[in-house]
Amino acid sequence: MSPSVLLVSGNEIENLMDLNLVSKAIEDALIKFSKRETLTPERTVMRIKGNWWAVMQSYIPSEGIGVKVVSQIPENFSRGLPTIQAVTLLFNESNGELIGIFDGNILTALRTGAASAISIKYLAPKNTGPIGIIGTGYQAKYQLKFSSLFYKTRELMIFDINKNRENEFKTWAESLGYVVSSTNSIEELVKSSKVVIEATTTKTPIILGEWLDDDKHIISIGAHSLEERALDDEAIKKIGKIVVDSRNATLNEAGDIAEPVKKGILDFEDITEIGEIAAGKKKGREGNEITLFKSVGLAVEDVAVALLAYNIAKSKGLGKEIIF
Repeated sequence: MSPSVLLVSGNEIENLMDLNLVSKAIEDALIKFSKRETLTPERTVMRIKGNWWAVMQSYIPSEGIGVKVVSQIPENFSRGLPTIQAVTLLFNESNGELIGIFDGNILTALRTGAASAISIKYLAPKNTGPIGIIGTGYQAKYQLKFSSLFYKTRELMIFDINKNRENEFKTWAESLGYVVSSTNSIEELVKSSKVVIEATTTKTPIILGEWLDDDKHIISIGAHSLEERALDDEAIKKIGKIVVDSRNATLNEAGDIAEPVKKGILDFEDITEIGEIAAGKKKGREGNEITLFKSVGLAVEDVAVALLAYNIAKSKGLGKEIIF
């Protein structure tokens, strides 16, 4: 008899996943990653006609093994489609059979939002103030949802070059109880916000060091290639603590880290992994310093959140069993 495979849609994942459970799963995965308790090779990347394609894989001992295939297609923005498209697969470790197929778009948004929230947990200023979000696309909703787990504010400032999308996001955020202000100035947003979330497809710096003052936390989930920057060199110089999901991955994939290291502006040894902080091995926020969490996303996060979705779906009888 052919093995059955659980197919779980994006809508089903959205409805069955609890943000606190996702956050816990991702924090545990990041701790295991930093302790080198997982097998998580660096992603394989192809760049084709301005588009970005990647295959990401990870093995979490005693839990599971999985693979994600993901693309970033900038032109999808004008087509009304998500710029990031992904599918995540889980396998039986013992016999290699495929056991689960998941909408990778929603899983990517969930694990990215959760990782950012964990950075807020350990790095955000103690004195709460406005959150500022640059870029109000698909990822932004999950960044805001997860931020509320550890940062209690109702003040939100947003910026997007697409004002229709910005207005739609504003209406949605207001329905959650946020007091939302839109701005045409990234400078104003950065200066006014205690937590700044950059969720764009920018290729050149949009967060400048001259705008930064003490007691601020910056999250950057965009600009994840060596040729792209979200922050300029002056910003990197002013930031007191630079935290990443993976030292090696950001050095090999993120211009915001690789370029300053290459120029001698940033010492590679001064970079901390968020899993080290969560495990208590390194310190989180100290005083009124400026902090940065630069995230390129890790396969161990994808597998952790897929395993959570698989186990919850199986326990609740959700998803569709198919013969593969």
